[in-house]
Formats: sequence, C-alpha cells, structure tokens
Amino acid sequence: MTNTLVAQASDKSNDLNEKIQDFFNKVNDLMSWVPDFLSYLIEPIKQGMQALAQKVQEFWDRITQLFEQPGDSDKLRETSDKWATEVGDKAGEIAGDINLQKLKANVEWTGKAAEAYKALVPAQGDGLSSVKLMAMQIRTSLNSLASALDAFWLAIGVALGVFVVGAVGAIAAACTVVGIPAAIGAIATAAGVSIGLVTTAIISMNSFTTTIETEQTAIKQKITDLGDKWSRSDQDLSDGSVSDGDGSDWKANQ
Repeated sequence: MTNTLVAQASDKSNDLNEKIQDFFNKVNDLMSWVPDFLSYLIEPIKQGMQALAQKVQEFWDRITQLFEQPGDSDKLRETSDKWATEVGDKAGEIAGDINLQKLKANVEWTGKAAEAYKALVPAQGDGLSSVKLMAMQIRTSLNSLASALDAFWLAIGVALGVFVVGAVGAIAAACTVVGIPAAIGAIATAAGVSIGLVTTAIISMNSFTTTIETEQTAIKQKITDLGDKWSRSDQDLSDGSVSDGDGSDWKANQ
C-alpha cells in the first residue's frame, strides 16, 4: 500500500509531466505558423527551448530516483508499534512476574540453589527492564524516521506544486510567438526553484538519516552489551534430585 503523501506527490508529478508536454506542444505548434517576416524570432526560441529541456531533464533526474526508493513511513510506524507491544511490553511483564515478592520459590525452597536463585532474579529483572527500555528507544527512533520521511515527501509535493503553477502560467503566456520567450523564462524559473526545493529536502533527509543511523548503532551496541552481561548463576539451579548420591541444592520448606 502506497503512503498517502507519496501517492499525492506521484499525482502531482504526473500532472506536471502533462503540463510540461502541453507547453512544448503549444510552442512547437505556434512556431510552425510563424510567417517569414518573423523568422528572426525562431532561433532564440529554439535555443531557449533547448536550455529549458535540459533544465526539465535535470529536474526529472532528481525526482525519478526518489519515486524508485520512496521509503514507507507507515511500515516504520507499524514496526515501531511491534517493538513496543511485542518486545517492550512483554519484557516489562516478565520483569514484573519474576519479582522476588511474587515468586513462590522465594518462600517455599531453601538451599544453595535457592539462595543463588534469589541473588540472580533481581539482576535478571533489571536486564529485562533494560530490554523494555531499549525497545522503547527503538520505537522512538523508528517513529522519528517515519515523521522525517513524511516531512520529506511533503516538501517534494510542494516542489512539484511550484513547478505545476509555473508551467500553467507559462502555457497561458505562450499565446503568441512574441510571448514565448517570456513564457520560457517563467517555466525555467519555476524549474530552478523546484530543483532547489528538492535539493534542500534531500540534504535535510540525508542529514537526519545519518543521525538516526548513529542513534540505532548505539542502541545495537547496548543490546550486544546486555547479552554479554546477562546475569547467570554458577550454581546448578536444576539439581532437585535426592537420589543421585549428593544433597539437593533445593530443599522444600516445611
């Protein structure tokens, strides 16, 4: 499913393409009717149209690649919600469930394993709380990226809209051969402004994604460190046997 802002920008892009083609067609049609005594006007117009064609191509070169890799802010938000609900909330629930005050093992068993277990549980609860915190940080990071992506496509939509307005005005101005040079100037100006807006949007987005990449690298390192430091006991917490020749590390309280 295409994001709404991307779809809107795509519609404006199609509209712009039609308007530019209308302008070129109108100019070509007018030039085909130029009488001999006005033939001196043709060459400057041809040069202006060639320069305009290059400017328009520069614009489309920048825009086309964006539509090939538009990103998906809706998917980013969906993924961020999953990190919160399926990782963060679940880790928080487990951390609460293994609280010593809620564990029967804390009051119903004694022995070496029981004591080791009591010492281990708080640290693992803290670890699970850290998992929740990191999941929430990932959610925030992904949501920030989604918002930046929406802002980017909103800016692209504005750039396309500016060009459309310029093209419409140029079509209206190109009603006579004498008016064509001014019309070319108008649409070329609109193209230049739009290219500037697109370039600014791209630079801003690249800068933001660099910040997000640094942020997510730091989160990834925290996850790695948590795995390396996960609290483990050096006692055999599974030894509940009373028939293996040694005393059990667990003893039930009477």
